[in-house]
Amino acid sequence: MLRNFHFGAYTGVGRSYLSNSLGGFGVYQAPGSLPELFTGSPATRYTNWINNAGTDNSAPGSYVVANPGAAPSFKGHALNIPLAGTIHYEYKQFRIGGGYSYELMILGTFYPTSMSDKISNMKVSSSAGFVRKYWGMVGYSFYRWNDYLFTADLQVGNYKLKTNYNPSQVIPSTFFNLGVTVERELSEYLRVFARPAFEFKSYSLVVPGSGASIPYTNNMLSVSIGFTYSIPQLRRCVIKECRAQVDHHHGNREYRSRVHPIYKKQNPGYGENYPGIKKY
Repeated sequence: MLRNFHFGAYTGVGRSYLSNSLGGFGVYQAPGSLPELFTGSPATRYTNWINNAGTDNSAPGSYVVANPGAAPSFKGHALNIPLAGTIHYEYKQFRIGGGYSYELMILGTFYPTSMSDKISNMKVSSSAGFVRKYWGMVGYSFYRWNDYLFTADLQVGNYKLKTNYNPSQVIPSTFFNLGVTVERELSEYLRVFARPAFEFKSYSLVVPGSGASIPYTNNMLSVSIGFTYSIPQLRRCVIKECRAQVDHHHGNREYRSRVHPIYKKQNPGYGENYPGIKKY
């Protein structure tokens, strides 16, 4: 049973697509400054309203470009680089498991979807941070082509925006990650894979002192590359001089070959891909 467990690790690259809705806010745009938000009156304005909102109580000028309810939405992108560990169990074509990842996320510039002639782009004060994720997974292997196996899978889990986000202000949603894993067996125990995927998630940023929050979509398109390793069914042969290429017996116990590298495919019945002169 244990040989059906597969342990994996991967990295990759992703692009997040972020957008918000500023329905209850107005925009205050002083010349040469980043846009600020306000609710009832521009006397109290909110800065850095993407990841760590603050308050600006300095005397306002006449720089209101959008009253509350008329502010445009903003869109932006982020670069994501994950480092993750996984475990799953395989039964016939089905898989079930889970994983944990720590992901570098670098926020880019946000652009207003309208009124760009009056409202400047928004840049966050701290662009680089980390995202922590953990999830459960189910999958189904639906197609094999030569040495490549195709598996559709779904990950459902929780994520937390850290470091460059203020965790006391951010309320993240559950995320749903749909992907197709393309695997190639290097040996009985080792596989390499690539996984294109699309992830659906969002978060709300609670703006302190305003009594309101800003909803953000935070979807991501990604490609992951990695490997999985499974526990061998048989113990490795204990006799150092043994060069048997097939599964074999010493005494009353069966062993696997010592000459099968984990990165090279070997048929345990006849020693595939490891030729040797018969007399040796």
